[in-house]
Amino acid sequence: MRVGIVGLGTSGTTLACLLHDAGHEVTVLEQAADPRPVGAGIWLQALGQRVLDRLGLLEPLRAVSRDVDRVAIHTASGRRLVDLGFDALPGATPALGVHRGALFTILHTAVRERGIAVRTGVVVTGARPTPSGIAVETAAGDLGTFDLLVGADGSRSPVRRSMNVTTRDHSYEYGALWTIVEDAGADRHRVDGTLYQCLSGTSDYLGVLPTGRTGASMFWSVKASGMARVLEAGLDAWRETAAPLAGPYAPLLDRVEELLPAGYRDVVVRTPVRVEGRYGAALVGDSAHAMSPQLGTGTSLALADVWSLAHALATHSRLAEALPAYARERAAHLRWYQWTTRLMMPVFQSDLAPLAWPRDALAPWVARAIPRTLIGTLCGDRTSPWTSWPLPGLDPV
Repeated sequence: MRVGIVGLGTSGTTLACLLHDAGHEVTVLEQAADPRPVGAGIWLQALGQRVLDRLGLLEPLRAVSRDVDRVAIHTASGRRLVDLGFDALPGATPALGVHRGALFTILHTAVRERGIAVRTGVVVTGARPTPSGIAVETAAGDLGTFDLLVGADGSRSPVRRSMNVTTRDHSYEYGALWTIVEDAGADRHRVDGTLYQCLSGTSDYLGVLPTGRTGASMFWSVKASGMARVLEAGLDAWRETAAPLAGPYAPLLDRVEELLPAGYRDVVVRTPVRVEGRYGAALVGDSAHAMSPQLGTGTSLALADVWSLAHALATHSRLAEALPAYARERAAHLRWYQWTTRLMMPVFQSDLAPLAWPRDALAPWVARAIPRTLIGTLCGDRTSPWTSWPLPGLDPV
């Protein structure tokens, strides 16, 4: 098939490689004129690792990443809420602390090595069915048509808007300011393999994620409407506010040179596919299911999407059968993480301060009572507290 993929991010590049390897004619359309590796650290779960392993990319990524095998959550008063290792679930694979830019570089290299066509500086404004395929719309006119058009163009996806499948799309009230600091040199303050979070009420938290071999990503929860005020106040004022929550990572605050804003959206679609005769469109990643990064599932869910879509195309002879099969395959898995994330937001990032007390009282008990369920959820493959979801055609490694 002629496949157009809108977006050169993680899901777009991975899908391009999978479909090219399956013999399809793939073109990737990217709005940036000169795509570069940017972004904070990400938490790559076992599920996402298995997909990259099948492309032969996991070992190169491991070489520039760090195992994250423990989650520690404390309050500003020093109370320990959660302290869980992945060894609580026998056989669980630790997550990887990955710099988003490192992952981009590895995937972008894989696209170039395959000779996949990439057109940059293309701002896609929409898509529509025509007798010859799904047309890609830009401000300068139609770019061309494809048998299958895939929107991998993020939470504000123009492809999704054109498909008219959105049932929920709004910004979360809270976002984060983030930065990456180096943790190397003679005065090294070692960041171990722990995802650390310290909470103050339901509105403030500081997170530290090991990122790459020598770095750490720091995340500061802040209301979207207040980000500008924090940035205008300057780094010294922020350090003073953040210090009580930094715990053992307080020395890293002095290495922060900038804070960058990140906003989150809650996106739900009625269906991630549309079939128009012999042609069709599909959504993957944030374009289909953006959510808060409370569980760090975004990248792994996107990789699960692209593997499932590629598998559906390989096992069904007609697009009209493959796309609905892809949608059915993804439904239960996504539903679990969407609802879990939505339930977590009020107790971690909201103005509902009274929720902090029951959260702090119950969290230690829950962590002791169901550690396997919690670690299983963090591995990224759950469909319920008791069931997991293996990728189709992809055995665990």
